[in-house]
Amino acid sequence: MSTIPDEPTYPFSLLLVAAINEALPEAKARPARAKHFERVHSLFGTKQMQLMLLSRQNAIAAQNGTGPFVELGPLQFKIIYQFGELQLLAQIDFPDQHAWLVTNAIMHAEAISDQADNPEELALQSNLHPGSRAALTYQPFPE
Repeated sequence: MSTIPDEPTYPFSLLLVAAINEALPEAKARPARAKHFERVHSLFGTKQMQLMLLSRQNAIAAQNGTGPFVELGPLQFKIIYQFGELQLLAQIDFPDQHAWLVTNAIMHAEAISDQADNPEELALQSNLHPGSRAALTYQPFPE
């Protein structure tokens, strides 16, 4: 899920969804775009959406309950992958196996590889999802 006010997220979400569906057709990923940050907060906060794509500054604001989220409160999430100033984020209880599959698909997606952050550097992120860390460090699929 992306949002209209966070302008670069929707066009990139289309590329990201295409890359994931190419590697994992059974995922049947679809882009979703919320009209405003309140809707992002509502859908993610009630776990109606498992993943969201935000610019880094808005991801930090969502985590801290500041900026466009100041009246909405903070959200808890883990990073799945980063693409420069964009972050793909997941629910904290997103299954390790799913995070590993999505991360692995992104790592091998030629269409977005030039925009994806370096896996070795990304693996050092403190808020990285454990399943993503496993994929980034070439650990086997989690049981």
